[in-house]
Amino acid sequence: MVKYKLGGLFPKALLVLSIVSIVPIFIIGYHVLGVNNRLLNNELLEKQQAVASRLVSILRNNVTRRANVFSIFTDLHTDFGGHRFIDQTDIDYLRERNPGITHISVLNSNGQQLFYSSDAASRFSYAAELDNILTTCVMNGQAYVGSVKRADGKMSALMAFPIREHLDDKEVTGVMVVELDLSDLGGSLLSAFPQDMQVLVFASDGTIISYSGAPHGLALEAQPSLREKALYIERQLGARRSGEIVMPDGEHMLVASAEVAQAHWTVFVMQPADQPTALLLEDTFSSLVDLLVIVIGMILFVVIVSYLVIIPITRPLGRLQAAAIRLREEDNYIPTQADVEIPNNEIGDLASVFLDMAATLRQRKEEVLKSQQELALMNRTLEKRVEERTRELKETTRELVKTERLAAIGQMASIISHEIRNPLAVISNATRLIKTIVSPKEPKLIKQFGIIDSEIKQASSIISEVLGYARSRELILTAIDLNSYLKEIILSFPVNSSVRIKEALDAESVRVKIDAEEIKQAIRNLISNAAEAMQEKGTITVGTKVGKQVVCIFIQDEGPGISPELRNKIFSPFFTTKARGTGLGLAVVGKAVARHKGKIFINSQEGKGTCFELYLRIYKKPGDTSYG
Repeated sequence: MVKYKLGGLFPKALLVLSIVSIVPIFIIGYHVLGVNNRLLNNELLEKQQAVASRLVSILRNNVTRRANVFSIFTDLHTDFGGHRFIDQTDIDYLRERNPGITHISVLNSNGQQLFYSSDAASRFSYAAELDNILTTCVMNGQAYVGSVKRADGKMSALMAFPIREHLDDKEVTGVMVVELDLSDLGGSLLSAFPQDMQVLVFASDGTIISYSGAPHGLALEAQPSLREKALYIERQLGARRSGEIVMPDGEHMLVASAEVAQAHWTVFVMQPADQPTALLLEDTFSSLVDLLVIVIGMILFVVIVSYLVIIPITRPLGRLQAAAIRLREEDNYIPTQADVEIPNNEIGDLASVFLDMAATLRQRKEEVLKSQQELALMNRTLEKRVEERTRELKETTRELVKTERLAAIGQMASIISHEIRNPLAVISNATRLIKTIVSPKEPKLIKQFGIIDSEIKQASSIISEVLGYARSRELILTAIDLNSYLKEIILSFPVNSSVRIKEALDAESVRVKIDAEEIKQAIRNLISNAAEAMQEKGTITVGTKVGKQVVCIFIQDEGPGISPELRNKIFSPFFTTKARGTGLGLAVVGKAVARHKGKIFINSQEGKGTCFELYLRIYKKPGDTSYG
C-alpha cells in the first residue's frame, strides 16, 4: 500500500493541479465573455460572400468569353462575310474551329430552322425555350443563356445570339442557337473551390451545375438531394444574400449567395455556424492587450509551478538521471549516496532503491560479461569455420555447375554440328534434285517441297543459334556511331507489313566501342521476340537515351507483357515459353551484354507491353577530345 508523506509529491501535485485548472478557466472565461459572436459570424459571412463573388466572376467570365466568340463572329460576318446571311459553310467552319460546340442551329426571325451543324451523338433540342429565345434575341436584341443539360457523361448549356445583316442595324434578321460543352468551366471551378467551405452552383430551374467534390468540377449526374438542399436554402434566405439558416436535420449553417445575372445561375457558399467557436482561440491572441494578459498569467503560473513542484522534482531527478547515464556508459562506475540527492519524499525512496539496484546489477553484470565473453569466443570460432566452409562449398558448386553446363552445351553443339547439319544438307540437296525432276504441274508436291525447305531452314536456324551460344570467341571491338548503326539494323530487319518499327533515337548520337556483329545479333533477337510477342501485328519502338557516361538502347513492344515470375528466368539458356524454339534468343542477348560489361533491364506491364533496356558505356560524345 502506497503511503503519501506530508511533504511528498502527492500534496504538491494536488496544489499544482488546482492552480492549472483554475487559472486557464479564468483566463479563457475572461476572453470568451469579451468575444462578440455576431462579429465573428459577420466576418465569416463576408469571407463566404467574397468566395461566392469570385466564383460568380469565374462563371460570368466563362459565359461572357463564350458569348463574345459568337457575338464577334456574327458582327464580323454582317459586313465582312461576303454574303447577306450566315450559311451552312459558316456554321460548319465555326463548329470545326471550336471543339466545345456540339450543335449550332440558325433560325430566321420567326423561329424557323434554316440549317444546322451537329455532332452525331448530340440530342440537342431548343423547342421548349424557343419563345424565350425569340423574345430575348429578336425583340430585345440581346444574347440568351438558357438551360443546362446532361448527356453521355457531359454537361452542356444552351445559348442564343441575334444575327443582323449589317453591324449598325437594329433589326434582327435571324438567331444562332448553340449548345456548348462546359468541361473547361468545370476545371476552372475545381481549382477555385475553397477547401474549408461547401459550394453549390445551380441554374434557375434547380439543375445542379457544380458542387464541392464533384468529379471534374461538374455535376455530371443528377443530384436530387443537392437540388432539394439548394431549393431549401433559397427559400430560407429569401431576399437576403447571406445569413444563418437551420437545415431540416437541425444543423445551423452560414450561407452566402451570389448570382450570375445573364445566365440566372446562383452560387451558394456554406459552412457550419459553429465555426466561430473554432476561431475563439485564434481571436484570443489577435490583440496585444490579450497577449500581454496571457503572457503575464503564464509567467506567474510558471513561477508558482517552479517553486512548488518543478524545482523540487527536477533537481533530484536530474542528479539521479546523471548517475544512471554514468552507470550505463562507464563499466567500472558504482553510484554512491554522494552522487544522488535523497530528499524525504518518494524521489528519495526511488534514489535509495536505485543505489541498491546498481550494486546488485554490478555484481550480476560481471557474471554475465564473463559468460558472454566465453560464449562470444566460441561463436566467433564456429562462425568463422562455417563461413569458410560455406564459401568453399559455394565456389566449388558454382564452378562445377558452370563447367558441367559449358561442357554439356559444347558437346551438344558438336553433335548438332556434325550429326544433324550434314543430314540436313543431304536432304536439302535431294529435295532440289527431285524438284528438277518433278513436273511443275504437281502443286501438291511443290507445296510439300516448300514445307521441307521451311523446316530445313528452321532446323538450320536452331543449329546456328545453339552453335552461336556455345562458341566463345574474342570480341572484335570497333568504335561506331550508335544512331547510324541502329538505323542500319532497323532498315535491314525483315518484318511483315503488319509490323511497324518506329525510331526514337536521341538527338545526340554518341560513339560506342562494341563488337558490332554480336550486339547486332542481340538487338535483332530482341526485335524478333517483340514481333512474336505482338503476334506479328503492332508497333516496335527502337530508341536511345544518352546519359553522362552510359547510353541506353531500348526496344519496346505492344505485346501482352512478361509476368514477374518469368522475368528472372527468361535469360537462362534453353528456357522458353514458345511452342517452338531453343530458348537461347534472350540467353544470347544476356551473354552479349555481359561480355561488353553492360547491364540489361526489363520494364513490363502485363497487357501493355515490354521494354528491354541495354546500357552500354559511351566511348565518345560529339565534341570530346578524349576517348574511353
